[in-house]
Amino acid sequence: MSNFKEFKTMINNLNEENLSELCEEFLTNHEAAMNRLFKYCSDFGLMFDSQEIKDNMTIMHRNGDFDNIACFGIQLSENQLYKKFHPS
Repeated sequence: MSNFKEFKTMINNLNEENLSELCEEFLTNHEAAMNRLFKYCSDFGLMFDSQEIKDNMTIMHRNGDFDNIACFGIQLSENQLYKKFHPS
């Protein structure tokens, strides 16, 4: 299995467009977003199960790693739908 540091490196290597699309997909179709993350991980040579991906994403959200990502044209930190599911 791979580790958090490798996961974060993989996420940080995604371009802004891919991150925005991933964010939007997480808010509208969680299963499709998870499938996309499995593909990104696989393409990067990483292996994670779904719980590890969720845990890694949660850590990155808590750390504010996605706050500046545009999601539906708004920075994620300002997106009301995101705030509904991820209260401070």
